[in-house]
Amino acid sequence: GTPWASDVHLTPDGRFLYAAERTSSTLAAFSVDAKTGLITKLGSFPTETQPRGFNIDPSGKYLLATGQKSDKISVHAIDQNNGGLTLLGRYPAGKNSNWVEIVSFD
Repeated sequence: GTPWASDVHLTPDGRFLYAAERTSSTLAAFSVDAKTGLITKLGSFPTETQPRGFNIDPSGKYLLATGQKSDKISVHAIDQNNGGLTLLGRYPAGKNSNWVEIVSFD
């Protein structure tokens, strides 16, 4: 199908870039070369249906994604060595979710 992107985020350390693709309900992962800024595709990972918004926590260890056609939020662990995503769990989020905001109470 035709790609239909919705959101893009970089990990706090600048090593990995992620983009949500709504048509395939996936998150594309890329590595970022620190010297040149060039990106290399690492792979695509399934997530919530028609992902609209996602965010990366300040530690860069977790990515949370929600889907416009899903009533859940997915929590993915970010592999610090290769940027891969591992689904840790799915939790209720309400209907028609559009974005994810992570708030720290430190």
